[in-house]
Amino acid sequence: MGERSRRDGRKRLGAGARAAILDRIAALERPAAPKPAAPAAEPPDPTLRALRAAVLGDAEPDTHLPQLHDPWNNLRRIPVDEALLEDNLVITASRRDPAHAAFDLLRTRTLQALDEHGWSRVAITSPTRGCGKSFTAANLAIAMARYENRRTVLLDLDMRAPGLSQMLGAPAPAPIADWLRGTTPSATQLQRVGQNLLGIGGLAVGLNDRVETYPAELLQDPKAGQVLDRMEAEFAPDAVLFDLPPALSNDDVTAFRDRYDCVLMVVGAGHNSAEQIREAVRRIGADKPVLGMVLNRAEEERASGTG
Repeated sequence: MGERSRRDGRKRLGAGARAAILDRIAALERPAAPKPAAPAAEPPDPTLRALRAAVLGDAEPDTHLPQLHDPWNNLRRIPVDEALLEDNLVITASRRDPAHAAFDLLRTRTLQALDEHGWSRVAITSPTRGCGKSFTAANLAIAMARYENRRTVLLDLDMRAPGLSQMLGAPAPAPIADWLRGTTPSATQLQRVGQNLLGIGGLAVGLNDRVETYPAELLQDPKAGQVLDRMEAEFAPDAVLFDLPPALSNDDVTAFRDRYDCVLMVVGAGHNSAEQIREAVRRIGADKPVLGMVLNRAEEERASGTG
């Protein structure tokens, strides 16, 4: 029998149809299931965030850029005694002696050669003692230090007869042999020339006032090479000058030859023979370029009193 009609004449829904409609209404009335939350984004790197904020100008009050640390600026300063330097014939300091112009020219040519070849390490030696190599090393280093935005390091590696400490009037913080062994940090061994009215700027010195018994063995030790590499990485000097012993007096210069790029040979006028000069160059080796022969006048070498 069919479905009975309602009094208004419309057919009544069957029980199944009513149940289906009620189910659809219930589904519409139920709250939608929440969508799974997206994983939280990783916070951006704080350094990158700070850099972005600085560029876009939307830095928060408590956001700071990381501070860059340059250990060169923290080196201990040594005072400049103009009278002492003049007495010790460091003529490039006050520049009153006209001979300083020769060192300015040597400086310019040396830096041009370093820039052209990508070098940084210069050995300064002589055939024998009494030629004024320490006098040359100190004057060249100070001449180089007058260039702005250039850093020069001068190291006294004549451990048989150290002389730069006395010449510059500054004590050595520690034996330079201990630095080469890695027991003294570069930040202690190196000292910067302090503020002065002479225009001497970016110069750091590694001084020594103690004689070393076995310098050649120390200079050839791989540990010394590692110390020099770390020093260059830490302080980024443009030029490193090594005041080394005379080439014919011992084997120090030969033992150290893997650590430097080129050589300045200081020759004493009337002091060295042509054969001595040739033998000194031969011992250093043909693969080490000689940037020049510095002819030191006899009166200067006697007055300087250093190798």
